[in-house]
Amino acid sequence: MAMNVFFFSYDSMHKIFLNYGKYNFIQQIPQIVYTTIISNLLETILCYLSLTDKYIYQIKNLSKRLERDRVFKILRCIEFKLIIFYILIFILFIFYWYLVSVFCAVYKNTQIIFLKDALSSFVLGIVLPFIIYLIPTTFRIISLKNQKHKLEYLFKLSNIIPFF
Repeated sequence: MAMNVFFFSYDSMHKIFLNYGKYNFIQQIPQIVYTTIISNLLETILCYLSLTDKYIYQIKNLSKRLERDRVFKILRCIEFKLIIFYILIFILFIFYWYLVSVFCAVYKNTQIIFLKDALSSFVLGIVLPFIIYLIPTTFRIISLKNQKHKLEYLFKLSNIIPFF
């Protein structure tokens, strides 16, 4: 919802006024796509800060007695990343809450349009991972079934596409 607030500009408000307050989905598509892309980029950054599984695997691979200092360094790194993550999330939640509240208080006549845009962005954000993960799955199926043509590059490409 907060990303949608950023893309309500004077021009979009004026277009809503010219449409007599009616919701024009076609007109809002670029705004919905932009908010979804920026939200996914922000989610990728937050996932980098919050996912600690690779550090746990590093600890499991270390020998027990010889590398105790290395384990503590890895644990300190995990702790630092998680502290930064929670501080950043707390600041973002407060800022977004305030931003959406102020927007809805100032622009009372656009609240329904704002909620429709937010719902459309939410639905696109839910459907997008299915599409993103369907592509590498299709590449893998094609590369594994076509062993005569040796489509190894499709299999390698399928490993690159999903980031998380």
